[in-house]
Amino acid sequence: MDSLASKGETAPASGGERPLRAAFFIDDLAIGGTQRQLGYLVPALVERGFEVRVYCMRAIFDPEIVSGLKRSADVRIIGEMRLVAGIGLLLLALELRRWRADVVQTMLPTSDMIGRTLGRLVGVPAIFSSIRGRNFGKPAWQRWLDRRTARWAKAIVFNVTNPDSIAFAVQHEGVRAEQVVLIPNAVAKSIASRARADMRAEFKTAPEAKVVANIARIVPEKKGQVELLRAFALLRETHPDAVLWIVGDGEERGVLEREAERLGIAPAIRMAGARHDIADILGAIDLFVLPSRWEGMPNALMEAMAAGCPVIASEVDGNLELVRHGETGWCVPVNDVERLARAMDNALADPDAAHAVGRAAATFMQEEFSIDRMADSYARLYRYGLPQHIRSDTR
Repeated sequence: MDSLASKGETAPASGGERPLRAAFFIDDLAIGGTQRQLGYLVPALVERGFEVRVYCMRAIFDPEIVSGLKRSADVRIIGEMRLVAGIGLLLLALELRRWRADVVQTMLPTSDMIGRTLGRLVGVPAIFSSIRGRNFGKPAWQRWLDRRTARWAKAIVFNVTNPDSIAFAVQHEGVRAEQVVLIPNAVAKSIASRARADMRAEFKTAPEAKVVANIARIVPEKKGQVELLRAFALLRETHPDAVLWIVGDGEERGVLEREAERLGIAPAIRMAGARHDIADILGAIDLFVLPSRWEGMPNALMEAMAAGCPVIASEVDGNLELVRHGETGWCVPVNDVERLARAMDNALADPDAAHAVGRAAATFMQEEFSIDRMADSYARLYRYGLPQHIRSDTR
């Protein structure tokens, strides 16, 4: 496994005629962690001399995300209907060939299959993929295709060093050990633009209340949000003024609403839906909690830490690479409701100690997970993955 984030190489100098052209394939441009990373990476690559196009496979997108990407790159929304009909695949292949893409980077499962295949068919010199966690939910037919297309990638980027994630991909998704490259996610420091009191008023929360927040897509079987509600019900026994903000949306929102009613804590729960003002939300809370059953490298956790929030996270995958127990946050076992409740109780009972841990987390994020560090790693990967004659023909 090669960790490009730790190397100090610089890109080879060349005096060619055009920038390297990188085509990014992504499943959708809805609000999500991978989309957030793409939003960081694209403008940073353009600053480093790349020309970038983004191809979104599904007609699912957030206008703000698309608008942000368009400031640096061409963005093409393909749509599933066109892909299924075949015209979308044909147009993509023709465009890659005409544009003379040097690099294809695929992000998320559908894009892996389509981007690798089209890049191979039209002769793109270097194809790269990324795996952003253990993909437990993939159907068998998709794993079959993965095993046959992964070999076409020069490298497959992982954002965590967790050996279980890599072993899972090697066993189930056709990844070879020599393809594995580590490039951790990046995070930008968030700065709140609204006052803490204003945010609490919007969320119908008293100024003196203890606010716990979970910011994640509502996927209870992955994100552990039902267990969070049960732990929060225990927490209310010692902190009766505590309020839980659940920020995110998903098809199973009703599952959480019914569980909150069953536990008798519904009046203390704020279901906020998907939001863009995450910096303002983080500036108004006392504690961030992410009790997921599995994760890649969760952006929401990184953003909370970068904002200086005290955090509690489950002992899984990327969480363990971010949270140093007792130093940059606290870790609890997966599905352990009582331990989670106790950790929340301890953090809220000693706010001075919690704030000190939050400050340490912010420093750690700034030093280890900067956008420049991530972008430099991708730029090196792309340049050194290309044949020498292409590198020398570009600047």
